[in-house]
Amino acid sequence: MLKIKFVGAIEGVSGSCTWLHHTDSDTQFLVDCGMHQGNEREEWANRQAFPFQAARLKYVLLTHAHIDHCGLLPRLVREGFTGQVYATRATRELTELMLLDAARVSGMFTEQEVKQIHWSILDDDQGFKWGRSMRLAEGVWMAYLRSSHILGACLISIAWKVGGENRSICFSGDVGCQTDENAYLPLMKSGQHPFADTDYIVVESTYGGRVRAQEHQDSQLRLARLAEVIAHTLFVKGGKVLMPAFSLHRAQELLMDVLQWMKTNLPAHEQGRELSRYDDDFPLVANVHAPLGHAVTQVYAKHLCSKSPNGKFKYLNAELCKSLAMDADAIQGMLQRLVEHGSFKVTAERYLSMTKPKQPSNFDADIVIASAGMCDNGPVVSYLERWGSDPRNTVILTGYQSAGSKGAELMPRATASPAPMDSLSAGQAEVIDMSPYYSAHADQQMLLDFLFRTDGFDCKKPATLLINHGNPESKYALSKAVQMRADSRKDNDRQIKAVRIADARWLNLDSGEVIEQSHSEQQLLSELEALRLQVKRLSDS
Repeated sequence: MLKIKFVGAIEGVSGSCTWLHHTDSDTQFLVDCGMHQGNEREEWANRQAFPFQAARLKYVLLTHAHIDHCGLLPRLVREGFTGQVYATRATRELTELMLLDAARVSGMFTEQEVKQIHWSILDDDQGFKWGRSMRLAEGVWMAYLRSSHILGACLISIAWKVGGENRSICFSGDVGCQTDENAYLPLMKSGQHPFADTDYIVVESTYGGRVRAQEHQDSQLRLARLAEVIAHTLFVKGGKVLMPAFSLHRAQELLMDVLQWMKTNLPAHEQGRELSRYDDDFPLVANVHAPLGHAVTQVYAKHLCSKSPNGKFKYLNAELCKSLAMDADAIQGMLQRLVEHGSFKVTAERYLSMTKPKQPSNFDADIVIASAGMCDNGPVVSYLERWGSDPRNTVILTGYQSAGSKGAELMPRATASPAPMDSLSAGQAEVIDMSPYYSAHADQQMLLDFLFRTDGFDCKKPATLLINHGNPESKYALSKAVQMRADSRKDNDRQIKAVRIADARWLNLDSGEVIEQSHSEQQLLSELEALRLQVKRLSDS
């Protein structure tokens, strides 16, 4: 029997962790082991006892490097886990960076515990290809498929024997928004889909209740809006542009978009007087200032343009080559030069630069991409202090701003496009919200396509959906949308057997039935729930 228990992300969008036990081979393993992020209650959850014995786990299968999916791996090691963590090479390197940074910031674990993690790298094998089965235990296999969420991200399929039949379950990880038809963000190629004959799909629901506007799924509109804001700030107002950004993936996306602006949109301004102050002696400079982002960009330089044995790009969106008029080698070389030398010459009058860790802020730059994304810490704080009170300058928000963050305080002032000069507030920089253009999470429609699409394979086996990793409203909205799509099923759509909201009970995947807990287990769960509610009341008061 293969049974499953959801440990994290049951009530929200962080702390992803799922426990599986194959009883026939007595093999226990996890899919992800993430940190809870948010308020004090989430911090409290990170310090609670695991429901499993870490020493008895044989594997962790890691979907990607975001801290809410990998952040408790060092604590797992501290408590006796000596097994292998399976991941792509890019995910391993990014995860180590994120965990070492978290060790310094959170104090929950040590750098030594991060370094004690044992890794098994999937794509070090020359025969690697997406979807290839690998043995986990007697009668259990796994396969990794490409996700478009961030570099190295995957969805994971696990198969096992039930009698003479094969069964399988697919874990979505975080579903990216790039598709074959519209890979509209700059870096990642399209994601793959669960196998057509899978029996279960565990799917995230972060944006399960949200449908993204079509304009925010159009790369040309995004680039045009960015060009409008930058040009208005630099050449009309005579100011500077600040772009707060998350160090992992967002900073690299913005770097490519700013480079595209320099190569494509900026030349249009050279016919007029607007660029009179930019020449060989005073070039236009776009700078990336993100200490963790510097190390992350080094990983992107190594792996973004890597290829599978079949000669295809593992991750790179080939449209980026067209957009930048640069081949993959040139893109890789540009990233390497930025990391190693701190500067890349676009033309004699235009430069990209990257501030190395512990170097001071570059207030002379015209455009700055700075961490952290929510403006609470990191280099962005000094830029806001220096530039934030000048109405000539513009702050472009490019990501989620949690309640109580400095970025959230800026959001009420934000508009979607530049305002007329005479309407700008004295003593305040202009704020533009471009975050809807950059979200790396699939919206409701994309999640439905991810679940129902079988890439042309006609399969009669219906799947059971297990919805996790979302707030309750998003989960139920996605559940309702799935039922509506199933009722109007298109040709070759996956058939849906049932839709369940994931909970903390054991589920027998052989039979699809909930495994009843003993009286003592039920009593313990009730006590834990009562304690959770008490903590929530205290944190809300």
